[in-house]
Amino acid sequence: MKTFFDSSHREYRSIVGDASGRPTVLPVVFTEFGVLAQFAQYIYLNRHKSRSWQDASTLSVQLLLDYMEANRYVFDKPRHLFMEFSSSLFTGTIEGDRDNSGLLWCARQPEDANKIIGHITRFTDWLSIINEDDGLQLNPWRQATRPEQRLNWAAYTHKRDNAFLSHLWNATSQTNQSRMVRSRGVTTSNLTPAKDFPEEKLDLLLTDGFRRRARDGRGPIDLRNVLITLLMHYGGLRLSEALSLWNDDVTLENGQIIVRVYHPEYGRAPDGKSNRATYLQKRFCLLPRNRLVKSNDPLFLGWKDSLITDESRKCFEVYFFPHEAGEAFARLWRDYHLKQRVKPKAGADHPYAFTNNAGRCYSHLMFRKSHKLAVTRIGLEYGKLRGTTPHGHRHSYGQRMADAEVPALIIKTAMHHKSMESSKTYTEPKSSDLRSRMIELESQLSEQHFVSGFLKSVRE
Repeated sequence: MKTFFDSSHREYRSIVGDASGRPTVLPVVFTEFGVLAQFAQYIYLNRHKSRSWQDASTLSVQLLLDYMEANRYVFDKPRHLFMEFSSSLFTGTIEGDRDNSGLLWCARQPEDANKIIGHITRFTDWLSIINEDDGLQLNPWRQATRPEQRLNWAAYTHKRDNAFLSHLWNATSQTNQSRMVRSRGVTTSNLTPAKDFPEEKLDLLLTDGFRRRARDGRGPIDLRNVLITLLMHYGGLRLSEALSLWNDDVTLENGQIIVRVYHPEYGRAPDGKSNRATYLQKRFCLLPRNRLVKSNDPLFLGWKDSLITDESRKCFEVYFFPHEAGEAFARLWRDYHLKQRVKPKAGADHPYAFTNNAGRCYSHLMFRKSHKLAVTRIGLEYGKLRGTTPHGHRHSYGQRMADAEVPALIIKTAMHHKSMESSKTYTEPKSSDLRSRMIELESQLSEQHFVSGFLKSVRE
């Protein structure tokens, strides 16, 4: 929602950290005084985190600065300011049809507000350390601008009072202490309608949904989109992981098809010597796709910090379930490269397996568009809660293993999660499953001991 009040904005700038002159494109915060230098240094120190994390941290600091500017003369203590800032994230700033602050904030979902508070807490934790040790800095701060002075003022109090903000990610430390502003939330369990793609419709999606255009409407099947869907539905990959595959990432070893997903920067390159970031730079003059600017470059691909199971290669394998899906993938992979893949043009070469009609890298936006068209073409309604978005296929993978009573540890590893908790989202029972199970259990009990007289009378 666009507000009437914007004291800051985000821009992407190239930051050079050393004498190599190698730039890193990162989000920075601009105020009326120019770049917020403190945050620029903070984001540079966190340049290896995901672009989504960097953007979320930037937005959080922007919101804090906007709130500080709108309430410039209201608070005389940082503690009170942050308590009200936190409250405003949850409740919004609009009262009826008025907002005297000019912020025009709508109430945020508790999980979103808690994430913003977490990012602010991390940044102010870092600021408090920097301010306390400023005498030891090799590159001390210049005279702070007004926004920086406010943040330093807040960070000083933050350090002195042992924090005014809360964060869920520090719940196990400092058990004898509590943040002034506590996180809010609603206890939930994932018993909402299915988020997994309906299994009975998958064949129709692959055979009819992903057909290329032709005069009679029955052109050839788009093997590129079918392969990506198979990787998600039967291999459990995220869309970004499937699109990150290079041509050399699928191999035949001892008669078995092996698909490896490499870390986009640190994964071993095909030359066996360098990592992928170096290989891309030297051979193709390209950046890893997770380092592109998300809002400006359609070729950006996120990286979810998946569990790396091959330390030497910095990659993980795809485990097809059922196994026969891997054999079908291998045949279609061969056919795709022989018949349909458009090779990059001279001077625009790249190693990515999936290309568009011009030979450039296939983008997640293009696949999402094709997937939505395919879903509606076979008569399904497109939506997250329907399980018909691309991510619904990953849910199908996890649910299929849970239904087959695959041990939780194997599910966690197959889905490349670092914790068991992450896998629960994909394997929790649905409402329909619980209803069926309750009816099944009820039938095993004696009716006279289970059904009350009142219920009997109603039934009769």
